[in-house]
Amino acid sequence: MPPRSSQPRTYPLELGDVTLQVTEWPGESDPVLLLHATGFHSRCWDSIAHQLEGMHVYAVDIRFHGGSDRHGAVNWRLMAADIEALLARLDLTRVVGVGHSLGGFLTAFVAARQAQRFKQLVLIDPVILPREAYTRFVAGEGTVNPADNPVSRRKNQWQDVGEMYRRFRDKAPFKTWEDQVLRDYCDYALRAVPDETALQLACDPLHEASIYLTQKGNEAIYGLLPQLTMPVTVRRAPVDPDNPLNLAASPTWPGLVKALPNAREFYFPDMSHFIPMEDPALVARIIREAMAESWSAADAVQQ
Repeated sequence: MPPRSSQPRTYPLELGDVTLQVTEWPGESDPVLLLHATGFHSRCWDSIAHQLEGMHVYAVDIRFHGGSDRHGAVNWRLMAADIEALLARLDLTRVVGVGHSLGGFLTAFVAARQAQRFKQLVLIDPVILPREAYTRFVAGEGTVNPADNPVSRRKNQWQDVGEMYRRFRDKAPFKTWEDQVLRDYCDYALRAVPDETALQLACDPLHEASIYLTQKGNEAIYGLLPQLTMPVTVRRAPVDPDNPLNLAASPTWPGLVKALPNAREFYFPDMSHFIPMEDPALVARIIREAMAESWSAADAVQQ
């Protein structure tokens, strides 16, 4: 399919106490809502949106990321409430919700609570963990400081976008990404800070670490899974049970697809958690299938 001819429009969307930055690609179709992973931003979807000619696409910077507000204590329910408010503000219906990692959890959580707004979901390695993992978060409450997490010590002083790109292009996990996706990530990952000469990450490393560590209560997603009666496609990479800090491994509960009423799964043993970055064409194809409503429960593939 040729790349789309139209360019996106980026704008702030005021939602009460928070303003989220939205990148909107015009089109005549039902809406596609794209939610990114922890530490990233909406423009990481550009290579995919370019392959969705004619589709009306909304990519959102989740709170604490990109050009969206960063205030408030890190809380997954807060981020989900922001997306619910966005859906209401834009009055979106018949949405194909597409979420990667953190965005996959938020897509599932919000769709379960507002099922009337969604027609299909595409969950790419969503952070819907095995039950025992949530038990560990409860046990560790109050004992883990996000500042002690290695993620919080990411390099956060950059001369320019070029320095960032050169540092990452041959470094895991970025070296497996398509080059244009990496360039898009770097182009929009940095922000100027008052009284600082260097650029800093738009998603502060301490915020990123806090998102990983503040998952107490997220086991409530298990009670919501039966509400996801719309068709759901799950794309999953391999897990790494021996290294919970391996961010390139899948965080997804392997039993997720069987817990959903109307789901199919594709397992990619040769890919990492960063599926949208490694193969944007693959993700674009499954979004087009979801838009066309080209499968049903009878077609489900469970691996």
